[in-house]
Amino acid sequence: MTQSAAPSAAPSSVPHADAVTATAPTGSSATGPSVIGEDMAALAARQKAFIASGAVLPSGARVDALRRLREGVQGYRDRLADAIRADYGRPEHPFLVREVVPVLHEIDWLIKAVPGFCGGRRVLPSLGQFKARSYVRRQPLGRVAAYAHWADPFRSLLVPLADAMGAGNAVVLRPSAEAPATAEMVARMVRQYFEPEHVAVVGGGAETDEALLATAPDFVWYDGDARGARTIAALAAPTLTPYAAITGGPSAALVHGDADMAMAARRIVWAKFLHAGQLRAAPDVLLVQRTVLDRVLDALRTELERAFGPQPRTSADFGRMVSAAGFARQAERLAIGRALPFGPGDAANQPDRASLYVPPTLLTDVPDDSPVLREEGFGPVLVVRPYTRLDEATAFLAGLPALTALYAFTTAHARGERLMETTRAGAVLINDAATHLANPRLPQGGVGETGHGAMAGPAGLATFSAPRATAVGSNFFDIPLRFAPGSDLKLKVLKRLYK
Repeated sequence: MTQSAAPSAAPSSVPHADAVTATAPTGSSATGPSVIGEDMAALAARQKAFIASGAVLPSGARVDALRRLREGVQGYRDRLADAIRADYGRPEHPFLVREVVPVLHEIDWLIKAVPGFCGGRRVLPSLGQFKARSYVRRQPLGRVAAYAHWADPFRSLLVPLADAMGAGNAVVLRPSAEAPATAEMVARMVRQYFEPEHVAVVGGGAETDEALLATAPDFVWYDGDARGARTIAALAAPTLTPYAAITGGPSAALVHGDADMAMAARRIVWAKFLHAGQLRAAPDVLLVQRTVLDRVLDALRTELERAFGPQPRTSADFGRMVSAAGFARQAERLAIGRALPFGPGDAANQPDRASLYVPPTLLTDVPDDSPVLREEGFGPVLVVRPYTRLDEATAFLAGLPALTALYAFTTAHARGERLMETTRAGAVLINDAATHLANPRLPQGGVGETGHGAMAGPAGLATFSAPRATAVGSNFFDIPLRFAPGSDLKLKVLKRLYK
């Protein structure tokens, strides 16, 4: 049985396509042929036998697997950084901050949490279980298939892998076809530290997904776009395979008049422009109270220049679009509104198709009905929209699809609470942006159109396991009310107990 990464083909022309919708051809790569057809069935049989053996049921075995995963991440960190650079031109610093560090935090949390998770939770028995001991225990789902998103090709694959292993499953990983070098390096790491019956990496195009879903895995985790999620749902339907998906939606930031402007600008610029905005949960729309609009814009320009210099094109910390299609998508976004001047180097700081460079841009005068406001941007174009009263801002947000995240900056606790209560979003942060992605105790998932299910921490363990009712009966005594034959006295007592 051969494991493989996604084939080393050129990226798909669709910048947000994932493995399930990618057009990369199947065939051989440096890590071996893609796993399709009978090979996929053989892999499924090996994983089923591995699960049946109970090898990863004990908490000690799960913790040992997590420790090996951590060792692999650390051992391959430099090679993975080189792969990310080859795939995206992404500098090592944002890769470490946004992808490696969250993965290590997640693994460390799981190593501590898994022993207690395996023990279950005791609950009170009912009257019919007199003297019994009742528990809720989480059981592994079995064989899990996990798909990665192209914008976070490492974190979006390794966090669900860690969660699934912590919950006691065998896993098939489907790296993004948009990141062939990263996929190949992940495959090498997995092959070095795990047997394929426990963790396997498979590559290829649509036929691989058809073969994988035809084996009826016990659960599918999909991180990608809505189109890919629909494809997964259709492939899973014939075998009634359950799945969870993060499909993404726009993220928004809000700066009210009482906010710390410099701090808000620093955190918004970091969350938005790291790797040129091509990260999930980067803010796409910035709502600013009119009374402080000029101050906020000045603070953003100052922070942009501090972070990337007057010529971001020459900054080692500012990335490029990952594909020509990604560049074209940002060019379309720029044409919808009016770009605000960036700074001293603005005259030379223009988009460049040859190098796939799009400058960090603050965009205004975007119509309220523009599709730009209703989708994940995945680029360095931040739409700025002023508001007068908070009611106006909340009404605008309510008119958008469910948000991936909202980052609200205000010093008034009541105002922050109100925004939390009135906003439909996978995450709401007050006076911060995107840092929830590195906290293993916070769920990472969507709501409504942005997806269902969550990974990371307790939510991740819950996603990749199922609750099971467990009770240990007592031989001490039986309550006669349970048993036939019935009688008038039994009826009277029952009606009295449950009136």
